[in-house]
Amino acid sequence: MVGSGVFGLPASLASTGPISLLSWAITGIGALLLALVFANLGRAYPQTGGPYAYARRAFGDFAGFWTAWGYWIAAWAGNAAIAVIFVSYRSVFWPRLATDNLLAFTLGLAVIWLLTLVNIAGVREMGIVQLVTTILKFVPLVLIGVIGLFYMHSGNFTTAIPPAQPAEKPQGTAVAPR
Repeated sequence: MVGSGVFGLPASLASTGPISLLSWAITGIGALLLALVFANLGRAYPQTGGPYAYARRAFGDFAGFWTAWGYWIAAWAGNAAIAVIFVSYRSVFWPRLATDNLLAFTLGLAVIWLLTLVNIAGVREMGIVQLVTTILKFVPLVLIGVIGLFYMHSGNFTTAIPPAQPAEKPQGTAVAPR
């Protein structure tokens, strides 16, 4: 799953310099490992319920309940984050979104309701939307990555942590013996 985080993370990490590339790689590896965990759990325990079912089976009803509760909160908080990033990205093409909070709110809410209605329409319809949005996410990522390779210059990469400079003593100051 590629969510809005993959598009928001580079901008968030850019201020840290070249080490952000390593951070992005570590985040990607973590996402892949998490996907492998869920793939293996799904194969080993092919029941509906996702994380709730796995936690309940392994640790009991109490852990299952809290896992479901946390997953539910993450789902609606994630939807809000996706709507915010969606509107933020659109503000580049529609600058009024950056200044008109009511318009931004309306667009974000409309996107959430549109996807909710598609989800209600059925699995096939949602599958089509997911396929189209996945292609629309990956094509720019691949294009930017490939094109970006031609614009990389070694001079742009500096050390992650600059070497410490020795502290200079101000001239004319003497330390009195004790």
